[in-house]
Amino acid sequence: MDDLERYSRLIQNVYELSGDPDQWALLLADITDFLDGRVTQLAVYSLKPDRRPTWRVFGHDHQDYRTFIARHATEDPRLSYILSNPGRVICAEDGVDTEQFRATPWFREVVEPMDLEHSLVSYFAQEADVMATIASMRGREIGPFGAREKQRLGLVVPHLRRAFEYYALLDEAKAKVADIGAALDIVDAGIFLTDGDLNVAHVNRAGETLLKGGDIAVRGGRLAFKDARAGRQMTSAVTQALSAARGETPLPHADHIELPRHDGDATPYRVSLHPLPAGEGAARLTQRSQIAVVVRAPRRSGADVARRLQTSFHLTPAESALAAALAAGASLADYAQQRNVALSTVRSQLKALYEKTDTRRQGELVAHLRGSLDLTLA
Repeated sequence: MDDLERYSRLIQNVYELSGDPDQWALLLADITDFLDGRVTQLAVYSLKPDRRPTWRVFGHDHQDYRTFIARHATEDPRLSYILSNPGRVICAEDGVDTEQFRATPWFREVVEPMDLEHSLVSYFAQEADVMATIASMRGREIGPFGAREKQRLGLVVPHLRRAFEYYALLDEAKAKVADIGAALDIVDAGIFLTDGDLNVAHVNRAGETLLKGGDIAVRGGRLAFKDARAGRQMTSAVTQALSAARGETPLPHADHIELPRHDGDATPYRVSLHPLPAGEGAARLTQRSQIAVVVRAPRRSGADVARRLQTSFHLTPAESALAAALAAGASLADYAQQRNVALSTVRSQLKALYEKTDTRRQGELVAHLRGSLDLTLA
Protein backbone atom coordinates (compact mmCIF):
# COMPACT_ATOMS: atom_id res chain seq x y z
CA MET A 1 0.00 0.00 0.00
CA ASP A 2 1.52 3.34 -1.03
CA ASP A 3 1.52 6.52 1.06
CA LEU A 4 -1.51 8.02 -0.69
CA GLU A 5 -3.60 4.90 -0.09
CA ARG A 6 -2.50 4.79 3.57
CA TYR A 7 -3.39 8.45 4.03
CA SER A 8 -6.76 8.04 2.29
CA ARG A 9 -7.70 5.07 4.48
CA LEU A 10 -6.53 6.87 7.61
CA ILE A 11 -8.61 10.00 6.97
CA GLN A 12 -11.71 7.94 6.23
CA ASN A 13 -11.18 6.13 9.52
CA VAL A 14 -10.85 9.45 11.37
CA TYR A 15 -14.43 10.35 10.43
CA GLU A 16 -15.77 6.81 10.76
CA LEU A 17 -14.19 5.84 14.10
CA SER A 18 -13.65 9.04 16.12
CA GLY A 19 -17.14 8.95 17.57
CA ASP A 20 -16.72 5.50 19.13
CA PRO A 21 -13.89 5.13 21.70
CA ASP A 22 -14.13 1.36 21.39
CA GLN A 23 -12.89 1.77 17.81
CA TRP A 24 -10.02 4.11 18.61
CA ALA A 25 -7.50 1.25 18.76
CA LEU A 26 -8.05 0.67 15.03
CA LEU A 27 -7.62 4.36 14.34
CA LEU A 28 -4.49 4.60 16.49
CA ALA A 29 -2.96 1.59 14.77
CA ASP A 30 -3.18 3.42 11.45
CA ILE A 31 -1.83 6.66 12.94
CA THR A 32 1.07 4.86 14.61
CA ASP A 33 2.04 3.23 11.33
CA PHE A 34 1.64 6.49 9.41
CA LEU A 35 3.98 8.31 11.84
CA ASP A 36 6.52 5.51 12.32
CA GLY A 37 5.79 5.64 16.04
CA ARG A 38 5.76 2.83 18.59
CA VAL A 39 3.04 3.91 21.05
CA THR A 40 0.24 6.35 20.28
CA GLN A 41 -2.27 7.87 22.69
CA LEU A 42 -5.50 9.70 21.97
CA ALA A 43 -7.25 11.45 24.85
CA VAL A 44 -10.32 13.66 25.10
CA TYR A 45 -10.87 15.72 28.24
CA SER A 46 -14.04 17.50 29.26
CA LEU A 47 -13.60 20.80 31.03
CA LYS A 48 -16.53 19.85 33.22
CA PRO A 49 -15.17 18.33 36.46
CA ASP A 50 -17.89 15.69 36.67
CA ARG A 51 -16.89 14.07 33.37
CA ARG A 52 -13.91 11.72 33.27
CA PRO A 53 -11.42 11.80 30.39
CA THR A 54 -11.71 9.27 27.60
CA TRP A 55 -8.44 7.86 26.29
CA ARG A 56 -7.02 4.91 24.44
CA VAL A 57 -3.49 3.75 23.72
CA PHE A 58 -2.04 1.58 20.96
CA GLY A 59 1.27 -0.23 21.22
CA HIS A 60 1.41 -0.68 24.99
CA ASP A 61 -0.46 -2.60 27.65
CA HIS A 62 -3.53 -0.60 28.66
CA GLN A 63 -3.20 -1.16 32.40
CA ASP A 64 0.52 -0.37 32.52
CA TYR A 65 -0.15 2.80 30.61
CA ARG A 66 -2.48 4.03 33.33
CA THR A 67 0.57 5.10 35.35
CA PHE A 68 1.74 7.18 32.42
CA ILE A 69 -1.65 8.87 32.10
CA ALA A 70 -2.19 9.35 35.84
CA ARG A 71 1.10 11.15 36.29
CA HIS A 72 1.25 13.01 33.00
CA ALA A 73 -0.88 15.96 34.02
CA THR A 74 1.12 16.77 37.12
CA GLU A 75 4.69 15.56 36.72
CA ASP A 76 5.75 15.73 33.08
CA PRO A 77 8.13 18.73 32.77
CA ARG A 78 7.17 19.04 29.11
CA LEU A 79 3.54 19.83 29.94
CA SER A 80 3.87 23.61 30.08
CA TYR A 81 5.49 23.59 26.63
CA ILE A 82 2.68 21.43 25.24
CA LEU A 83 -0.06 23.63 26.74
CA SER A 84 1.61 26.78 25.41
CA ASN A 85 1.42 25.44 21.84
CA PRO A 86 -2.27 24.67 21.26
CA GLY A 87 -3.09 23.62 17.74
CA ARG A 88 0.53 23.01 16.76
CA VAL A 89 2.36 19.76 16.10
CA ILE A 90 5.45 19.74 18.30
CA CYS A 91 8.20 17.47 19.53
CA ALA A 92 7.54 17.70 23.26
CA GLU A 93 11.17 17.22 24.25
CA ASP A 94 12.04 20.45 22.42
CA GLY A 95 10.52 22.30 25.38
CA VAL A 96 13.01 21.01 27.95
CA ASP A 97 16.77 20.75 28.35
CA THR A 98 17.70 17.18 27.40
CA GLU A 99 20.07 16.50 30.29
CA GLN A 100 17.81 18.10 32.88
CA PHE A 101 14.87 16.13 31.50
CA ARG A 102 16.77 12.83 31.77
CA ALA A 103 17.66 13.66 35.38
CA THR A 104 14.02 14.06 36.48
CA PRO A 105 12.15 11.36 38.46
CA TRP A 106 9.54 11.44 35.75
CA PHE A 107 12.10 10.33 33.16
CA ARG A 108 13.79 7.73 35.37
CA GLU A 109 10.60 6.17 36.75
CA VAL A 110 8.25 6.38 33.77
CA VAL A 111 9.71 7.48 30.45
CA GLU A 112 12.93 5.43 30.44
CA PRO A 113 11.43 2.11 31.67
CA MET A 114 8.70 2.41 29.03
CA ASP A 115 11.27 3.49 26.39
CA LEU A 116 9.16 6.48 25.32
CA GLU A 117 11.68 9.31 25.36
CA HIS A 118 10.63 10.98 22.12
CA SER A 119 7.10 12.37 21.69
CA LEU A 120 5.28 13.95 18.78
CA VAL A 121 2.30 15.82 20.24
CA SER A 122 -0.61 17.97 19.23
CA TYR A 123 -2.87 19.51 21.88
CA PHE A 124 -5.88 20.66 19.89
CA ALA A 125 -8.88 22.34 21.48
CA GLN A 126 -12.46 21.58 20.67
CA GLU A 127 -15.95 22.93 20.95
CA ALA A 128 -18.58 21.78 23.46
CA ASP A 129 -16.25 21.98 26.47
CA VAL A 130 -13.82 19.43 25.12
CA MET A 131 -10.09 19.51 24.56
CA ALA A 132 -8.08 16.70 23.03
CA THR A 133 -4.52 15.52 22.61
CA ILE A 134 -2.79 13.03 20.39
CA ALA A 135 0.74 11.88 21.10
CA SER A 136 2.88 9.35 19.27
CA MET A 137 5.98 8.12 21.09
CA ARG A 138 9.06 6.06 20.45
CA GLY A 139 12.33 5.19 22.17
CA ARG A 140 15.84 6.56 22.19
CA GLU A 141 17.21 3.95 19.79
CA ILE A 142 14.80 4.92 17.01
CA GLY A 143 15.51 8.60 17.65
CA PRO A 144 13.47 11.82 17.70
CA PHE A 145 10.61 12.47 15.33
CA GLY A 146 11.65 14.63 12.41
CA ALA A 147 10.13 17.05 9.93
CA ARG A 148 8.56 14.24 7.89
CA GLU A 149 6.61 12.87 10.83
CA LYS A 150 5.60 16.37 12.01
CA GLN A 151 4.24 17.12 8.56
CA ARG A 152 2.30 13.87 8.52
CA LEU A 153 0.67 14.45 11.90
CA GLY A 154 -0.08 17.98 10.73
CA LEU A 155 -2.15 16.47 7.91
CA VAL A 156 -4.16 14.34 10.33
CA VAL A 157 -4.84 16.75 13.22
CA PRO A 158 -7.25 19.10 11.36
CA HIS A 159 -9.42 16.09 10.51
CA LEU A 160 -9.37 14.87 14.11
CA ARG A 161 -10.37 18.33 15.24
CA ARG A 162 -13.34 18.48 12.90
CA ALA A 163 -14.49 14.97 13.70
CA PHE A 164 -14.24 15.34 17.48
CA GLU A 165 -15.90 18.74 17.42
CA TYR A 166 -18.91 17.31 15.64
CA TYR A 167 -19.15 14.21 17.84
CA ALA A 168 -18.71 16.34 20.98
CA LEU A 169 -21.66 18.50 20.01
CA LEU A 170 -23.77 15.42 19.39
CA ASP A 171 -22.72 13.67 22.59
CA GLU A 172 -23.53 16.70 24.71
CA ALA A 173 -26.98 16.94 23.19
CA LYS A 174 -27.77 13.23 23.05
CA ALA A 175 -27.11 12.99 26.77
CA LYS A 176 -30.34 14.94 27.20
CA VAL A 177 -32.58 13.55 24.48
CA ALA A 178 -32.85 10.41 22.41
CA ASP A 179 -33.95 11.79 19.05
CA ILE A 180 -31.06 13.15 16.98
CA GLY A 181 -33.12 15.99 15.51
CA ALA A 182 -34.20 17.11 18.98
CA ALA A 183 -30.60 16.70 20.14
CA LEU A 184 -29.39 19.18 17.55
CA ASP A 185 -32.04 21.63 18.76
CA ILE A 186 -30.38 21.73 22.17
CA VAL A 187 -27.06 22.95 20.73
CA ASP A 188 -26.82 26.73 20.92
CA ALA A 189 -24.95 26.91 17.61
CA GLY A 190 -26.80 26.89 14.31
CA ILE A 191 -26.38 23.53 12.57
CA PHE A 192 -27.23 23.05 8.89
CA LEU A 193 -26.92 19.50 7.54
CA THR A 194 -26.31 19.69 3.79
CA ASP A 195 -24.99 17.75 0.85
CA GLY A 196 -21.89 18.72 -1.07
CA ASP A 197 -23.78 21.40 -2.99
CA LEU A 198 -25.12 22.98 0.22
CA ASN A 199 -28.64 21.65 -0.38
CA VAL A 200 -30.17 21.66 3.11
CA ALA A 201 -31.43 18.42 4.61
CA HIS A 202 -32.02 19.65 8.17
CA VAL A 203 -31.78 22.86 10.21
CA ASN A 204 -31.76 22.90 14.00
CA ARG A 205 -33.66 25.42 16.10
CA ALA A 206 -30.69 27.77 16.55
CA GLY A 207 -30.15 27.67 12.80
CA GLU A 208 -33.76 28.67 12.17
CA THR A 209 -33.21 31.65 14.47
CA LEU A 210 -30.13 32.64 12.48
CA LEU A 211 -32.15 32.51 9.26
CA LYS A 212 -34.37 35.28 10.62
CA GLY A 213 -31.36 37.61 10.91
CA GLY A 214 -30.91 37.89 7.15
CA ASP A 215 -27.21 37.07 6.93
CA ILE A 216 -27.98 33.41 6.19
CA ALA A 217 -30.83 32.09 4.05
CA VAL A 218 -32.16 28.95 2.41
CA ARG A 219 -33.00 29.76 -1.22
CA GLY A 220 -34.40 27.04 -3.42
CA GLY A 221 -33.47 24.55 -0.74
CA ARG A 222 -29.81 25.63 -0.79
CA LEU A 223 -27.86 27.35 1.99
CA ALA A 224 -26.99 30.90 0.93
CA PHE A 225 -25.22 33.89 2.45
CA LYS A 226 -25.87 37.60 2.16
CA ASP A 227 -22.15 38.27 1.93
CA ALA A 228 -21.16 37.14 -1.57
CA ARG A 229 -17.51 36.65 -0.68
CA ALA A 230 -18.41 34.44 2.26
CA GLY A 231 -20.71 32.42 -0.01
CA ARG A 232 -17.91 31.76 -2.50
CA GLN A 233 -15.52 30.88 0.32
CA MET A 234 -18.08 28.48 1.80
CA THR A 235 -18.67 26.68 -1.49
CA SER A 236 -14.94 26.20 -1.98
CA ALA A 237 -14.42 25.12 1.64
CA VAL A 238 -17.18 22.48 1.46
CA THR A 239 -15.64 20.99 -1.68
CA GLN A 240 -12.21 20.93 -0.04
CA ALA A 241 -13.52 19.47 3.24
CA LEU A 242 -15.35 16.60 1.54
CA SER A 243 -12.42 15.88 -0.74
CA ALA A 244 -10.06 15.88 2.21
CA ALA A 245 -12.44 13.65 4.19
CA ARG A 246 -12.10 11.09 1.40
CA GLY A 247 -8.32 11.36 1.67
CA GLU A 248 -8.03 12.81 -1.84
CA THR A 249 -6.38 16.08 -0.79
CA PRO A 250 -4.61 17.23 2.38
CA LEU A 251 -6.31 19.58 4.82
CA PRO A 252 -3.71 22.13 6.00
CA HIS A 253 -5.85 23.50 8.83
CA ALA A 254 -9.36 23.50 10.25
CA ASP A 255 -9.84 27.16 10.99
CA HIS A 256 -13.25 28.75 11.23
CA ILE A 257 -14.63 30.85 8.38
CA GLU A 258 -15.75 34.34 9.28
CA LEU A 259 -19.25 35.31 8.18
CA PRO A 260 -19.83 39.09 8.25
CA ARG A 261 -22.96 40.38 9.94
CA HIS A 262 -24.98 43.24 8.48
CA ASP A 263 -27.05 44.26 11.48
CA GLY A 264 -24.57 46.78 12.79
CA ASP A 265 -22.56 44.27 14.83
CA ALA A 266 -18.99 44.35 13.49
CA THR A 267 -18.11 40.98 15.02
CA PRO A 268 -18.66 38.19 12.47
CA TYR A 269 -20.17 34.78 13.00
CA ARG A 270 -17.77 31.83 13.02
CA VAL A 271 -18.57 28.97 10.65
CA SER A 272 -16.97 25.52 10.77
CA LEU A 273 -17.47 22.54 8.48
CA HIS A 274 -17.67 18.94 9.70
CA PRO A 275 -17.90 16.03 7.22
CA LEU A 276 -20.37 13.42 8.42
CA PRO A 277 -19.59 9.70 8.68
CA ALA A 278 -20.16 7.92 5.38
CA GLY A 279 -21.79 4.86 6.94
CA GLU A 280 -25.26 4.31 8.24
CA GLY A 281 -26.06 5.31 11.81
CA ALA A 282 -27.69 7.76 14.19
CA ALA A 283 -25.21 10.51 13.31
CA ARG A 284 -26.75 10.74 9.86
CA LEU A 285 -30.09 12.40 10.26
CA THR A 286 -30.89 12.07 6.55
CA GLN A 287 -29.42 10.04 3.72
CA ARG A 288 -28.38 13.08 1.70
CA SER A 289 -26.54 14.96 4.41
CA GLN A 290 -22.78 14.90 3.88
CA ILE A 291 -21.55 17.79 5.99
CA ALA A 292 -22.59 19.77 9.05
CA VAL A 293 -22.24 23.53 8.66
CA VAL A 294 -21.98 24.91 12.21
CA VAL A 295 -22.51 28.65 12.77
CA ARG A 296 -21.58 30.17 16.13
CA ALA A 297 -22.12 33.55 17.69
CA PRO A 298 -19.09 35.87 18.06
CA ARG A 299 -16.57 35.03 20.74
CA ARG A 300 -16.34 36.96 23.95
CA SER A 301 -13.66 39.61 23.97
CA GLY A 302 -10.61 39.25 26.18
CA ALA A 303 -11.91 42.07 28.36
CA ASP A 304 -15.24 40.28 28.82
CA VAL A 305 -13.47 37.07 29.82
CA ALA A 306 -11.27 38.93 32.31
CA ARG A 307 -14.31 40.62 33.89
CA ARG A 308 -16.11 37.30 34.29
CA LEU A 309 -13.10 35.67 35.89
CA GLN A 310 -12.58 38.64 38.20
CA THR A 311 -16.14 38.32 39.43
CA SER A 312 -16.10 34.51 39.68
CA PHE A 313 -12.91 34.22 41.72
CA HIS A 314 -12.61 37.67 43.35
CA LEU A 315 -9.43 38.46 41.46
CA THR A 316 -7.57 41.73 41.20
CA PRO A 317 -7.54 43.36 37.73
CA ALA A 318 -3.97 42.16 37.16
CA GLU A 319 -4.83 38.62 38.23
CA SER A 320 -7.94 38.51 36.05
CA ALA A 321 -5.94 39.70 33.01
CA LEU A 322 -3.44 36.89 33.53
CA ALA A 323 -6.23 34.37 34.09
CA ALA A 324 -7.93 35.37 30.83
CA ALA A 325 -4.64 35.04 28.94
CA LEU A 326 -3.96 31.59 30.40
CA ALA A 327 -7.48 30.44 29.57
CA ALA A 328 -6.85 31.51 25.96
CA GLY A 329 -3.66 29.43 25.82
CA ALA A 330 -0.94 32.02 26.44
CA SER A 331 2.30 31.05 28.18
CA LEU A 332 3.69 32.94 31.16
CA ALA A 333 6.69 34.16 29.16
CA ASP A 334 4.55 35.43 26.28
CA TYR A 335 2.17 37.17 28.66
CA ALA A 336 5.03 38.88 30.53
CA GLN A 337 6.48 40.09 27.25
CA GLN A 338 3.16 41.34 25.90
CA ARG A 339 2.36 43.20 29.13
CA ASN A 340 5.95 44.40 29.57
CA VAL A 341 6.16 43.10 33.14
CA ALA A 342 8.76 40.98 34.88
CA LEU A 343 8.32 37.23 34.71
CA SER A 344 8.73 37.11 38.49
CA THR A 345 5.70 39.39 38.82
CA VAL A 346 3.64 37.11 36.59
CA ARG A 347 4.67 34.09 38.64
CA SER A 348 3.54 35.86 41.82
CA GLN A 349 0.18 36.52 40.19
CA LEU A 350 0.04 32.87 39.12
CA LYS A 351 0.59 31.79 42.71
CA ALA A 352 -2.30 34.00 43.78
CA LEU A 353 -4.48 32.39 41.09
CA TYR A 354 -3.64 28.93 42.45
CA GLU A 355 -4.78 30.01 45.91
CA LYS A 356 -7.99 31.69 44.78
CA THR A 357 -9.00 28.85 42.45
CA ASP A 358 -7.88 26.04 44.77
CA THR A 359 -5.60 24.54 42.11
CA ARG A 360 -1.97 23.45 42.23
CA ARG A 361 -0.75 23.05 38.66
CA GLN A 362 -0.97 25.28 35.62
CA GLY A 363 -2.79 22.67 33.53
CA GLU A 364 -5.33 22.18 36.32
CA LEU A 365 -5.74 25.95 36.63
CA VAL A 366 -6.37 26.41 32.90
CA ALA A 367 -8.99 23.65 32.86
CA HIS A 368 -10.68 25.17 35.92
CA LEU A 369 -10.75 28.65 34.39
CA ARG A 370 -12.17 27.39 31.12
CA GLY A 371 -14.74 25.30 32.91
CA SER A 372 -15.94 28.32 34.87
CA LEU A 373 -16.23 30.36 31.69
CA ASP A 374 -17.90 27.58 29.69
CA LEU A 375 -15.53 28.72 26.97
CA THR A 376 -15.87 27.68 23.37
CA LEU A 377 -12.41 26.48 22.43
CA ALA A 378 -10.96 26.58 19.00
